[in-house]
Amino acid sequence: MKVQKIALLGVLLAVTIVIAILESFIPSFTIPGIKLGFANIVILVTLYEVGILEAVFINVVRVFVVSFVRGTFMSMGFFMSLAGAFMSLGIMILLVLLIKKFSIIGVSVLGALFHVTGQILIAMIYMGSAYVVFYLPIIALSAVITGVIVGFVAGAIIRTGVIKRQREKYNF
Repeated sequence: MKVQKIALLGVLLAVTIVIAILESFIPSFTIPGIKLGFANIVILVTLYEVGILEAVFINVVRVFVVSFVRGTFMSMGFFMSLAGAFMSLGIMILLVLLIKKFSIIGVSVLGALFHVTGQILIAMIYMGSAYVVFYLPIIALSAVITGVIVGFVAGAIIRTGVIKRQREKYNF
């Protein structure tokens, strides 16, 4: 792997970690547990502009690093975040690779919906109750709204061509 690509991945990873940590300090004024998901802007940009493996790497490392920094490693929140990250990225990869009919906003919204579904599944296991599923419609609405915003911003970043120019300049 070229040094320039490693440097780009380092910057993308650092940005997504900083966004996730900063976002964790924003209180949920309305519904407990709802986050904006702005760190996923970087994941989407990485998926579209750099590659699948790189997006998986950045997403997984982000979850672990943020959980270490916030002191939540191996807690329910950690496992909810990890499950959400895997389910979200899984569907986004499927949509980008196989279906190819969704816009980046559509991919982002479905990723957000799968993320909250993964979180609900972990909460159901952790709490030993299926009643947690009744929380899904509320957070799903939030996921759709934030998914649209995340997809829009990621699309705007991609349209600037900043990463594409780096790939072309350094041939990676």
